[in-house]
Amino acid sequence: MVKSQETVVTEGPGKGKSFFDRAKTVADTGNYDYALDMYVQGLLREPENIDEHKALRDVSLRRKVSGGKPAGGFLGAKPYFSGKSPKEQMLNAEYLLAKDPGNISHMLNMMKHAALAGYREVVMWFGPVVLQGIGTGKTPNPRQFLEMADYFEQMENFAKAGEAVQLAYALTPNDPSLDQRIKDLGTRETLKRGGYEAVPDFKESLANKDETKELLQKDALNKTEEFRIKMVEDAREEWEENPLDAQNIAKLIKALLDVESDESDQEAIDVLERAHKETRTYRYKLLQGDVRIRKFRRDLRDLNDQLKAHPDDKDLAKRVVEFDAQKLAFEVDEFAERMKNFPSDANIAYEYGLRLYRAHRSEEAIGVLQQAQASPKHRADALQLLGRAFLDQGMHLEAVETLQRAIESYESASTGDSRSKEMHYWLARAYELTGQGPEAEKIYSRITQWDFNFRDARQRLADLRKQRANV
Repeated sequence: MVKSQETVVTEGPGKGKSFFDRAKTVADTGNYDYALDMYVQGLLREPENIDEHKALRDVSLRRKVSGGKPAGGFLGAKPYFSGKSPKEQMLNAEYLLAKDPGNISHMLNMMKHAALAGYREVVMWFGPVVLQGIGTGKTPNPRQFLEMADYFEQMENFAKAGEAVQLAYALTPNDPSLDQRIKDLGTRETLKRGGYEAVPDFKESLANKDETKELLQKDALNKTEEFRIKMVEDAREEWEENPLDAQNIAKLIKALLDVESDESDQEAIDVLERAHKETRTYRYKLLQGDVRIRKFRRDLRDLNDQLKAHPDDKDLAKRVVEFDAQKLAFEVDEFAERMKNFPSDANIAYEYGLRLYRAHRSEEAIGVLQQAQASPKHRADALQLLGRAFLDQGMHLEAVETLQRAIESYESASTGDSRSKEMHYWLARAYELTGQGPEAEKIYSRITQWDFNFRDARQRLADLRKQRANV
């Protein structure tokens, strides 16, 4: 194992041939560990030799089948090279991966440094392998798909980056930012093919105006029903060839959800139900719930639109209330089940606690929201709901302290945005209930300066000032 700060070698085509030849010879005798050493030494000299990267991967898989163990040690596996250049860091990760070929962490580390080094061909060759590895894991992590999207985007392969984001979106279909990123990457791919990103002046790309126009028209089809149906047909065809492949399932679900119809939603549910039944992978059951919640929201939105058009229709108004209650009951049951499967997930705890609170089950919500405050993403909102749940239970002092922590946890608390107004309002209400009128008055005053018509803050401010004047 090489142990120098930065390993200085002559790099170029053919410079690693003697090492690659030796690697093949010893691999054929079953001396896989020595073969790995030789491949890494050869790649140090020819880091963009894709054929030899592939050969190293092949030997690593043969080593795995023969019973080879991952690299280890009391303090963890040691890097092959001690240098910090992207090339050596890439080869360190590739060496560790060769001894543990299914390790997603090593795969991502290899991709990170290959991208940093600008080894585009390495990223494009091994990237799909990494996507496959993430997708076939027991609990695919959408953040890992997004990390791969970043590497593809650095290499300006916007189509592949979009594919990676689509895989993340399939795991979190209610995230609008991912949907927007997919569209943005599609546009960038179109512009790249049209020549827009290759010239300094946008107008220069109009030299081939007919071709550019055609590309933009094709990109515009993304918004048409015809295009969405074609995407479903293409994705369904791939899925039918291998209906349990995680990437095939993800593509088909994304395409079906983009259609936004009851029929496509039901097909998505059926696909996920089959995948869950045959693989016993819980995430497919979870995604079924996401699709059903999505359908509830769309149907409720349609009902509300009808009510806006017919505000005097009492039967319709009753249907809206009943359907909203039905939606909430489903979500409570759905997130209760998720909590059983992921009892330590603070983000799921927040979603469950939120539904319990909305269902006026404050006592149950308190314990769940106390767990949810561990989520960096939802901490401030979880604390606000927790404070309000304490208020509902008559625990006013606890509510004051919790709502104070909510405001301290929210970095934009002083801006007067919608979240900060809610937090301050409920803290003022808690102050009133604990007999701290002056503190409540100050907060109502601040809210009124932010938003003159927010809730009943202005009236409460007036009432407190009147009480103080009459003392």
